[in-house]
Formats: sequence, C-alpha cells, structure tokens
Amino acid sequence: MKNIKLVICLFAYLLILAFVAPAARAQSPTPANYDVTVSPVFFDLTANPGDSLSNKIRFRNNTTSPLPIKITVEKMTGDVNGDLTLREDNSDQSLSWVKFSQQTFVANPLEWTDVPFTIDIPKDAAYGYYFAVSFTQDNNSPIKRTGATITGAAAVPILLDVKKAGAKADAKIVSFSADNYVNEYLPVNFSIKVQNQGNIHVSPHGNIFINEGNQSIASLDVNPTLGNIIPDTNKTFTVPWSDGFLVREPVLEAGQPKLDKNGKPIETITINWDKLTSFRIGKYTANLLLVYDNGTRDVPLEANISFWVFPWKVVGLMIVTLIVIVLLGRFLLKFYINREVRKRLGK
Repeated sequence: MKNIKLVICLFAYLLILAFVAPAARAQSPTPANYDVTVSPVFFDLTANPGDSLSNKIRFRNNTTSPLPIKITVEKMTGDVNGDLTLREDNSDQSLSWVKFSQQTFVANPLEWTDVPFTIDIPKDAAYGYYFAVSFTQDNNSPIKRTGATITGAAAVPILLDVKKAGAKADAKIVSFSADNYVNEYLPVNFSIKVQNQGNIHVSPHGNIFINEGNQSIASLDVNPTLGNIIPDTNKTFTVPWSDGFLVREPVLEAGQPKLDKNGKPIETITINWDKLTSFRIGKYTANLLLVYDNGTRDVPLEANISFWVFPWKVVGLMIVTLIVIVLLGRFLLKFYINREVRKRLGK
C-alpha cells in the first residue's frame, strides 16, 4: 500500500508540475489598528463565600490624545456557540459586588493606567458568576475631543467560582464531526461541541489524533488557549487539518477573503511542494481526546470518527493521462512494427 501511494504521489507531482501553474503568493493581512490595550485579557478567580478579592486591570491609551474613559460592569452569558457575550440585566444583584474607586478616568496618551477593583462576595453566594468590565468613551467628559477616538469598547471578562458544597464540574461531548465525510482536498475541518452540565465553568482541552491505518500522522490541538464553557451552555470548537500537499485556501484581496456573487469565499488550490510525501488520499480516522479538571482530577472525554480524502480531479487526470500514454504507446508500437514489416518485405 505504501509503495502504491508513493507511486501515486510521484505521478501526481509530475502531472501538477506539467499542467498546473505555480500557486499565487498569499497576501499578508493588513495589521489592525487598535486604539487601546487592556491587560490581562480575562480573570479566572476562585474564592470562598464572604471573601473580598482585590485586583487591577491595566489600561493603555495607544492614541496621541487624552481619552476620557467610562467603566461599566455587565453580566456575561454564553451565546449559541458557547462564546461569552454581554447580557443586559441590570437587576442582577451580583453586579454590585464588583466595585471601582471611580467609574470614570482620563487615560493619558501612550501611557498605562492601573485600574484597581474589588469583589465583595456575600456569605450566601455559591458556584459560578460571570462579569465583564467594559471600557468605553465617556461622552459626558468636559475634555474637548480632537483626533483619535475609541471605536467600540474594550472588555475584560471576570470568571468567578465561589467554593461551596454542591459545586459540580461536569462536561460531555455532544458531537464530533468533520465538515464532509468525503473531502476532495484538505483542509478537513473538525467540529467538537462540548456541553457544560455542571454549575461552574470548565475548560476542556486536548488533541485530535489523525491515523492512517495503524499509523498516527498528525496531532491537532483543541482549545489550546483554555477557553472556558460556562454552565448550561454548549461550546463548539473548530479545528482544521491542513497538513498536506494539496490544500484549499481562500483567495485574499487586500488581506480579506474574496467573495463570489453569492457572498461565498472564493478558494484556490495551493500546492505545498515541500510536502509531496503528504499527498492525502484514502480513509483516515480521527481520535479525539479531551480532559477537564473537575476539582479533584482530570476527567477524559473521548470520541472518534472516520472520513475520506479523495482528490478525484487529480486522480481523474492521472487516469486520463495513463489512458493517453497507453493508447499512444500502442499506436507507436503498432506503427513501428508495421514499418519494420514493410522494410523486410521490401515494400
């Protein structure tokens, strides 16, 4: 099987070299221009009922003008994909736990500003609470604004677990799938939906192991940034496998994917000449292994699926080329034999 695949790889290489133009150079995306920077990007805190926590957020004004800033605390929940999102619920009493010495300040240009805060946790609090500290432009400030302005808002999530009897970290894999069972080219995009069945947030992470027969050929990271899933939500992680000789990639225009008239990304086939031996064709198995901390130990979650990669256009071109070679060979051989026969017969 390995020898046959090597022959196919070499033959495909020759065909592509002969018939396919070199891939166009990828365009580098234009760097985004951020007005402000906040640090850290999120807090993952644990406390007991009745505790008072103190911490600080660092805020940097990246513009050359003073920025009047307003601080607000909002509730966070999970959207349909399990990603953290803001929820308007001013009636939630837990919002009052997060306190700042002042709700507005002026950030000096090109400088960091420390923004201290405290969280006063009542004695009857329990389990998971999720906040977002948002920094927006203070439109009521008397400072005259000229030049750069803040677009949107910078938000820092705060994930708070309050330890109490009955706290439960529990998760399960709802689904594990590839975007297609039969894929013409890489990438193959895997979707992993995980449900948080407990009452505190969890951060499952791990790997997808790609096997060809009994041989492991790739390992893909799942949730390497340790993104959290809050209670009563599902979160979908998408992981691409793109390590191959022929790979579909979006066509970029000014650093952005180019769309067709139907609004779908236009794709092209990129040839990775340094990965000729990674010509993907055949049946593969993807084994998923995730773990999450339930407060006592790491709990494993497992699933597996099978899928195919079959570049039928390349294979079709190979078959047509072989047929042409065979027919041409037979024609030339027949022509040679007839010519030699005529020579010997003196015709």
